[in-house]
Amino acid sequence: MDNRGKAIFFLMFDDDSDDEEHHHRVIQGIFHHTSLENEATKHGGSIVSREYKNPEREDRHCNLMFDYFNERPHFNTTDFRRRFQMRKELFYRILNDVINHEPYFRQKKDGLDQ
Repeated sequence: MDNRGKAIFFLMFDDDSDDEEHHHRVIQGIFHHTSLENEATKHGGSIVSREYKNPEREDRHCNLMFDYFNERPHFNTTDFRRRFQMRKELFYRILNDVINHEPYFRQKKDGLDQ
């Protein structure tokens, strides 16, 4: 929780003030906090309503797959564990559980494959 969130938290549980005044201050604090968050998270391109898309995203995905998930990965299992804080076997078990539990994550035939 950042400093603004802590300030709102303390305002909510301040017992030294009148209930109506206290309620009003909490609402003002929450409104102010959310408006600051909204301003901080706005990011767009040079044209309004267009969002920025990182052109290197696909390259980074290919590098990740090559480095850790190919038949002959560039990095070994020790490096995998160091980077992702779990064994590769555990990662695959979680992946398989997610795929088996939720059909949305199963790979489907693409229209281009026909």
